[in-house]
Amino acid sequence: MEIQKEMHLYEQLRKDMIGKIAAREWMPGQRIPAEMDLCESYGVSRITVRKAIEDLVGSGHLRRYRGKGTFVRMELIENKLSKFYSFSEALKSKGLKEFAEVLAFETVTVDVFLAEKLRLYVSDRVYKLMRLRSVDEMPYAVETSYIPKAQFPTLTGEFIAENGLYNAMQLLGITPNRATETFHVDSMDGLEARLLQQNSREPVMCIERLTLCDDLMVEYCRSIVRGDFFNYTVELGY
Repeated sequence: MEIQKEMHLYEQLRKDMIGKIAAREWMPGQRIPAEMDLCESYGVSRITVRKAIEDLVGSGHLRRYRGKGTFVRMELIENKLSKFYSFSEALKSKGLKEFAEVLAFETVTVDVFLAEKLRLYVSDRVYKLMRLRSVDEMPYAVETSYIPKAQFPTLTGEFIAENGLYNAMQLLGITPNRATETFHVDSMDGLEARLLQQNSREPVMCIERLTLCDDLMVEYCRSIVRGDFFNYTVELGY
């Protein structure tokens, strides 16, 4: 489609791109065409295309990721905090395919902080599991979990990668069935920013979770989640 010359090139291009997003011709999470392809399709200069893209990034319709390109912003995934949930199940309910990559799995000695969180002694050992969660190859969260080794002596990183953490726990005889979470806005360290492909100055949501099987503590997890990805709703009764 060639832009009509009598109209303001930039404004018409911007409106047409918003129309493609609204009509889901460009789907949430989809990479938009390259600048040169847009120039050819619309018959406009690269300056005009770049200005329209920058405007849509500024308005939140699009997001840029270093080394990957410009993508339609993902729709916020809403979690209702009235029952036990997992990120992967929340995404699956929206028809999205999630992938959790195991970045590290090692055994470490509990410090005072973890001992208090997991009801352990400082000399106890836990698994430290670090995972990067992505949807359609776009990362949205970095999770670091600490799991008491005594509860799962045969647990491995490969078993978690194959089954997921909570499914792996269930297969080993312990089913997580409740959790408490604490939320606060935080900043990323250098590694987290690189993994999430964001500027370290961008605010993110930090979620601290304590997971239990009845009264047995089975996990302390700290998640750094992109602020443009999840929305949380709390259901209150009277």
